[in-house]
Parts: sequence; C-alpha cells; structure tokens
Amino acid sequence: MVTLHLAVALDGAGWHPAAWRAPDARPAELFSAGYWVDLVTEAERGLLDFVTLEDALGQQSAAFHRPDERTDQVRGGLDAVLVAARVAPLTRHIGLVPTTNVTHTEPFHVAIGIATLDHAARGRAGWRPQIASRAADARHFGRRTTPQLTDEDVRDPESIAARLRPLFAEAVDVVEVARRLWDSWEDDAEIRDTATGRFVDRAKLHAVDFEGPHFSVRGPSITPRPPQGQPLVASLAHASTPYEFAAHASDLVFVTPHGPADARRVLAELDVAV
Repeated sequence: MVTLHLAVALDGAGWHPAAWRAPDARPAELFSAGYWVDLVTEAERGLLDFVTLEDALGQQSAAFHRPDERTDQVRGGLDAVLVAARVAPLTRHIGLVPTTNVTHTEPFHVAIGIATLDHAARGRAGWRPQIASRAADARHFGRRTTPQLTDEDVRDPESIAARLRPLFAEAVDVVEVARRLWDSWEDDAEIRDTATGRFVDRAKLHAVDFEGPHFSVRGPSITPRPPQGQPLVASLAHASTPYEFAAHASDLVFVTPHGPADARRVLAELDVAV
C-alpha cells in the first residue's frame, strides 16, 4: 500500500510572476499576518500534510543569479520562521516547514529558531535549509563573498552545482550542528520543582563541541529539546551536488522530474549519493 502525502509551497502571491494581479489575489495583504494565516488554515482544512514557506536573503529576481530592476513582479517578503510561529497556535494538525538561509546565518541561531517553532507548533515544525548562491546577497552582510554566477552558468544546473559545492558542504555541517543542538537537552532535563528550587538538571544538558572548517559551536542549546526531538529537515534538489546534500542531511527531498523516466534517474542518483 502506497501512502500519498500532499503539501503546498507558499511563496508570495503564487509561483507565477503575475499571480499578484489575478482577480482573486490579495496584493495589499501580502505583508500581513492574516494573509498567511488564511492560506495555511485553508490548507489545513483541505487535509494537506504540511506547507512550506519560502524565504531568501535578497529580493526576488527574475534571474537566478543576480538582482533585477523589475517593478511588475512581487518584491519583498516576511521572515518565514516568524510567519510560521504566528500561524502555529492558530492551526492544529498541519506541518509548518519554513525555509532558512544557512550561508550567512549562524547555525546556533537557526537551530534555536526551529526548536522554538516546534514548541509553538506543539511538534509540527520542519525546516528547509537553503544556501544563498547570489553574490549580491553576501553584500547585505559584508562578512564573506560567494561566487558570482554567470549567464552561462545558469544555463547548466550541473555547472551551478559544481561552483556552489563548498556552500553545500558547509550546509551539511549546519544541519549536523542543528541536530546536535536539538539533542543537547535530554527529554527530562527540565525539573521545574518549586519546592526544591531546581528548574533544570544540569547533568542532562550537554555541550555539542562541534569543530569544522567553517565554524565551531560549543552548546548546549538555550532552547529545551523540541517536542519532536528532531524536527523534520527537508531540501529541494535539482542537480547532483544538491542531491548529495539531500542524501546526507535531509529527511525529506523535493525533486522536480520531467516524467517517470526522469524520476527513476533522480531516485537512482539519490541512492548513489547516500
């Protein structure tokens, strides 16, 4: 028996560049909490398993690798984790899977954000880690540079993946750190005994002591263990290097095959990458 899981990816007014101009669109409400609450609660009424929420560290662009100057498409967005946290207490069953950048943000900060969301959602949080591939996004932070992709690069997904391989390798470490931080509090570490004055059992909080080429993280987390223990980690993959990242770091992989034969090819690549 095959179990079918259904989800919806939420991004602005919709995936089509002109979706915000549709008669039933609500462009004036895109940056309001109510807009997103309405979308997710409708998805929950439709019995979907989860929603994903897109995010980025730069404004949207019609070009994959650089900003544009267009004014006829939606530009701007809200923080996906904060939107999910707003929606969480107003929903009961649906999973909430925000996207967060892992190239220009600290693993510790990302980990406690997703753990906090899982507490707010009572065990329904997921996470889609995403690299920031655009050189322009790095300039928002000024701490590092990322390779400037060319028009020729973007015509070949494998070329892009090869140039961005170091960012995907770093992303694997980010996920590993997050998982260790989520486990750094044991399930019964919180005592909350007012009579004895003991709120926590310090012996059940553990340093993660991660040392890698990009960062080191001591731990433990400041956020108690998420209700799920380990929130679901999802990734979107289109080429070989992202497939490797997905195989090593993700619980759930979104792929975009062009037919049954292509789906078999993609799944075979994922199997090899494991």
